[in-house]
Amino acid sequence: MIDKLIEQDISEQTSDRKVAVLLSGGVDSLSVAFAANRLDKDITAYTFHLKDQPSYDADKAVEVSKKFGWNYKVVE
Repeated sequence: MIDKLIEQDISEQTSDRKVAVLLSGGVDSLSVAFAANRLDKDITAYTFHLKDQPSYDADKAVEVSKKFGWNYKVVE
């Protein structure tokens, strides 16, 4: 049920095929990214970590992005 609500919200917010998702690797941002993926959006995931201090969340965001074939940018 919540998945459909997220998909509906994404559809209402943008008709663009290309979307950016602020991806932390946590459940909330992953849910949004998965919903966008189901809507066949071209996703660029953005995540961040402090310089020279990669974080677990940023590592997970990159791992999921690679697995799903999403573009991703890591910002320091």
